[in-house]
Amino acid sequence: MSVTADPIRAFTPNGPQLASSLSLRLLTHRGLMTPRLKAVFGAMRAEQATTKQGDEGLTRTSRLVSIATGHTILRAKLHIVDTHLPVSLVQQLCETSELFGQLLHDHDIDVAVAEPQLFQTPDGCFGRTTTLTEAASNLPICDVIETLSHDDQLAVIAKQHTLAKSQSQQAY
Repeated sequence: MSVTADPIRAFTPNGPQLASSLSLRLLTHRGLMTPRLKAVFGAMRAEQATTKQGDEGLTRTSRLVSIATGHTILRAKLHIVDTHLPVSLVQQLCETSELFGQLLHDHDIDVAVAEPQLFQTPDGCFGRTTTLTEAASNLPICDVIETLSHDDQLAVIAKQHTLAKSQSQQAY
């Protein structure tokens, strides 16, 4: 699975594609991925591959990993305008495994999400690019490239989460 700066094949999925692909159903919305992914896969952490400070902000490349299974759910590349965010959020982003969407929520930052552009990588993974802005001021916060793992792997992780959730509910 790859994170790509240039989406390989942009497209708009049709009804049958949406019905058969968990990835496409997860990607086709104008919102943060964090709440959707947590609902389907449970708790996750961001494993950072790189964090670089540049003249135009911070670039964070990471993969979101299921805490329960250790499997990669999503790879993300974030180009963050750190001057438009609280210093404490940026520090947490660089020093913790917390998800960016969760940090925005924790810091009460209301974001607007631009219409995502979907793409498919050469190895068959689906992803999206989008831009986050601060909802009230429309200041840019982040350009995002998100690439989900293959649907078959995602289905296994989702099933394991559903089973674990069902077992914990039965225990009570």
